[in-house]
Amino acid sequence: MTMSIVMIFIGLMLAMPAKAQTTTDSIFLARSSKVIFKVNSTEITPADRKWIIQKLVPTLRGLGPNSIIIGRSAASPEGPFDNNKRLAEGRREALKSIFEKEGINTSRIRFDTAIEEYALLVEMMREHHDPDYEYVKAVVDSCAGNDEMTKGIITKAQGGKLFNRLKDTYFAELRAVRIMVYYIPEFKYKDDGKDFLNPQRIVGEIKYDIPEPELPLPVDTVQYRREMLSVKTNLLLWGAYVPEYGMCPIPNVSVEYYPRHGHFTLGASFDCPWWIGNTTNHKYFELRNYTLETRYYTRSTKKSYSDQRSIPNGKAAFKGFYVSAYAHAFLYQIGLNANKGWIGEGAGAGIGLGYVIPLSKKQHWRLELGAQFGVFRTKYDPFVYGCPVEKIEDGLYYYDYTGDADLFKERQYRFTWLGPTRAGITLTYDLLYRKRQQKGGAK
Repeated sequence: MTMSIVMIFIGLMLAMPAKAQTTTDSIFLARSSKVIFKVNSTEITPADRKWIIQKLVPTLRGLGPNSIIIGRSAASPEGPFDNNKRLAEGRREALKSIFEKEGINTSRIRFDTAIEEYALLVEMMREHHDPDYEYVKAVVDSCAGNDEMTKGIITKAQGGKLFNRLKDTYFAELRAVRIMVYYIPEFKYKDDGKDFLNPQRIVGEIKYDIPEPELPLPVDTVQYRREMLSVKTNLLLWGAYVPEYGMCPIPNVSVEYYPRHGHFTLGASFDCPWWIGNTTNHKYFELRNYTLETRYYTRSTKKSYSDQRSIPNGKAAFKGFYVSAYAHAFLYQIGLNANKGWIGEGAGAGIGLGYVIPLSKKQHWRLELGAQFGVFRTKYDPFVYGCPVEKIEDGLYYYDYTGDADLFKERQYRFTWLGPTRAGITLTYDLLYRKRQQKGGAK
């Protein structure tokens, strides 16, 4: 469900001195934003809660004390009257409690309650050129606000078919709290110290053509983006040094996938040095290392929706501290000199921790500092240059084995390591983003 952008209603009408403001149902329906509730529920949905805290609250803060919230809480006509009264009042209080938690002075909030919202039902029927508009309007007018009488007449009309059609067509839109925000730049109050910001007590003038105040940047006018896929490389591995071998850059690339929600991410990396020497130096460093990793970022992206610096507003949501778990498999062939070399494969697993630091203003570039600890086990065989039995250098490499050839088996050696397995200073770039999530538009 999408939420319409809050309408900053400026200069809707002139208020004559000492007279109260009035708002017609047609204007209210056209200009108000709405929070829709499920049937028989007073709970605000996560999407609407997010809209209220991300957009409406910052708007009110930007307008300052010269803004007043006018609201109408309602229930749709089906169901018992007493239950509808409970729903309408509960929906009003649910919205009001959010404002209170966000520090909005409740003296600026004016809600009325329409237990069964027939006035807006009639207005919606008029806008839709409903064939039964004139009949329903006549019923509502004749009942003069008596909701139980209104329901009794409409439910019997057309053998119940009219009420069922209205229920299917319009009632979902009536289960709502509708909101309008008035901005009143110059006003006075009756000097009795009571009911501050009560629209009924305003004796000043609401002006037309007032320049719109500078507001915090609305959430849906910026690039509200959340990372989807990043590509990265460990800079430390590019400068790797191997004793007895020398400088040995290790080309490596990683990707990290960021789900739409939550703190967990999925990643994969590939290390691929393939430096093949020659019979002069007998140096080889051939490695394939495949790693899968999952991370949990401890930073919450919902720290405060009213603080736009704390949401993923085109900036990195996944930054700060993280913990990880990984598993990897590898194969290798490493030679340091004519008499020292190994060939084998293995696997391992472990945990890691790290910290992600944004590098650019939009935080597309980031730097990761991390380390991993774990265990790996490899099966391998040593090899040498030349036949170790006949001591002949024929330009070939042989397993370093001098026993009975019939008893030879590959990968007779084992090695297990428990401890630090990797360190990283990793450069990250966000390669793909999810499509911009529209927060505005009609429901």
